[in-house]
Amino acid sequence: MSGFTIRFQSQVRQSIGTVIGVTLLALASACGGTANGITLPGGASNAAAAAPATSTPIPTAPAVARPTYLVQRGDVQDILDVSGRWQPRDQLTLSFPVAGQVRNVNVQRGAVIKAGTVLADLQITTLENQLASAQVNLNTAITDLNQTNTVLQNVQNAQISLANSLIKQRQTIDNSPWAQLSTAQNGVISAQAAVDDAQRNLDSALSHPEQPASTVDQARINLRTAQNNLLNAQNSYYSAAQTFNSHKYDVQSAQNQVVQSQVSLESAQTNTQVDPNKLATVQNDQLNVAQLQQQIAQSTLKSPIDAEVLDITIKPGDSVKAFDIVVTIGKPEPLEVVANIAYSDASQLSIGTVGIAQPLNQPDLAVQCIVRRVPLSAKDSDQTTRVAATLKVASGTLVEIKLPRKVSHNVLWLPPVAIRTFQNRTFVVIDTSDGPRSVDVTLGLQTTDRDEITVGVQEGQIVEGP
Repeated sequence: MSGFTIRFQSQVRQSIGTVIGVTLLALASACGGTANGITLPGGASNAAAAAPATSTPIPTAPAVARPTYLVQRGDVQDILDVSGRWQPRDQLTLSFPVAGQVRNVNVQRGAVIKAGTVLADLQITTLENQLASAQVNLNTAITDLNQTNTVLQNVQNAQISLANSLIKQRQTIDNSPWAQLSTAQNGVISAQAAVDDAQRNLDSALSHPEQPASTVDQARINLRTAQNNLLNAQNSYYSAAQTFNSHKYDVQSAQNQVVQSQVSLESAQTNTQVDPNKLATVQNDQLNVAQLQQQIAQSTLKSPIDAEVLDITIKPGDSVKAFDIVVTIGKPEPLEVVANIAYSDASQLSIGTVGIAQPLNQPDLAVQCIVRRVPLSAKDSDQTTRVAATLKVASGTLVEIKLPRKVSHNVLWLPPVAIRTFQNRTFVVIDTSDGPRSVDVTLGLQTTDRDEITVGVQEGQIVEGP
């Protein structure tokens, strides 16, 4: 292939030289010389014109040196460039469980909120008026029922009394002084052991006459001290035992109070004579109030956690559908890169892939990052890719990420410009001592700046560019 190109260029140069020579000769004849022995202006005699003409050789243009490339060994990486926002890792999407028209939006993006904060509500003025009216009706029905029959109140009082008795019983049981009694008992055991040790030390000192008197005196002092400590420990134990016995009586008394409250409740229920129509009215009004309260609660969007508002997609007057996401919130810490990339690209990544992340146009702040989450499928409700890093930037900052999709380690490579193709042939031209030589090659991983060469070349060879 290369030999054919060189021969073709030589023939073209020869043809161009011939044409130029003929053209110059014609110009010389037209501008000077003689005609029929008459000297022409600017020319010589007819005899001189008859002398053989010679052409000035045309200098050959110097050949342009072709670029060369070195076959090197290293890593070839197919890099995926993506961008995302530095946002809280733990996020929640919130929606209304019912459809309606937005009345108020009480927060803005970036706001830091507490759990229970009302973020937005729907147009519920009619419901609020209905609830106020239903509450009035319920209060009236309860008053009417109480005016004609006080038995229901007695039942309610008995129920409350029983509940309080159960609470007191539980508190009495939970306040058991057993721990103090056990501690005091252990104190007696330890003090008795100290007395025994002190007695043995005194007996030992007395059995050795050669011991100085001060040693015997100190042993007696230690024994008296241990005996006093034992006496104090025994007194503490007796006191704790009395408290524990008293607690047993308190528990029994609390249990008796529960039994008494149960008897009182049963008696009140037995003597109940409530007007069934008035009781039904109260129950219906209670149900109506509860239903209206539930509808209002469904039309009010509250934050379930302490968080930061990341996104709001509604404004007053907008119509929303049930369960459409309208607000996104997240815990202030920790933060990570949240990227929305095509699933076809995300599916080529895997959890644990290590890359480089940097704030937009700030390469001096680049840090290592790692893929924490990718979508499970194209139908996954959350199509975001999450990347963990240790960037020191504000929430919401745009971050650039470079992630390797495929990597070939320690392989031979050349820049793509050094590789030639012709028809179905892929080859390179190697610079050898005998001149250029074309060699077929097999490519592996191909990227924009490096192509992996699996077969055909050796490390250190020089390759000519096209």
